[in-house]
Amino acid sequence: MSAKGAFANGLQGRHVLMALIGFFGVMLVVNAIFTYYAIATFGGGDTSKPYQKGIRYNETIAAAEGQVDRGWQGAVSYTVQATRLAVNLSDRSGGPVRGVNMTGVAGRPVTDKDDVRLQFKEQTPGVYVAEARLAPGQWIVTAESLDLTASGQPMFRLKKRLLVEGP
Repeated sequence: MSAKGAFANGLQGRHVLMALIGFFGVMLVVNAIFTYYAIATFGGGDTSKPYQKGIRYNETIAAAEGQVDRGWQGAVSYTVQATRLAVNLSDRSGGPVRGVNMTGVAGRPVTDKDDVRLQFKEQTPGVYVAEARLAPGQWIVTAESLDLTASGQPMFRLKKRLLVEGP
């Protein structure tokens, strides 16, 4: 009976070395591939110019407090058939807020690849409509007025999550 095979002379040091190099080599290649795809698909940032926005954070808080003082409320709705996104803007008493120039963006929560720029027009008093073709799923709608306060902040800001139902 002859022993023919990979370990005819028994398991030696070079066999263990080759197994360890092979194992860790495969592990390094797989980790490098995962790291590449993790960085290439999502950079980690969820806002543009985060440093500049951080510096002006106190101004942002003051603008939000001013919006609360005005008592303006915004609600977002989307009509799939008409491909229209509407923002209903009302004051503290529930009356419509008229004459606001607004712009915005509708985007997916985790990527900016599907972002849709929005230009709102007042359709009826307090109802601002923008043409947008949104695919089914989760969207985050941000809108702000082009009318500025004395400090240079928008008079109104809105950020709402929207679920677009499938056909």
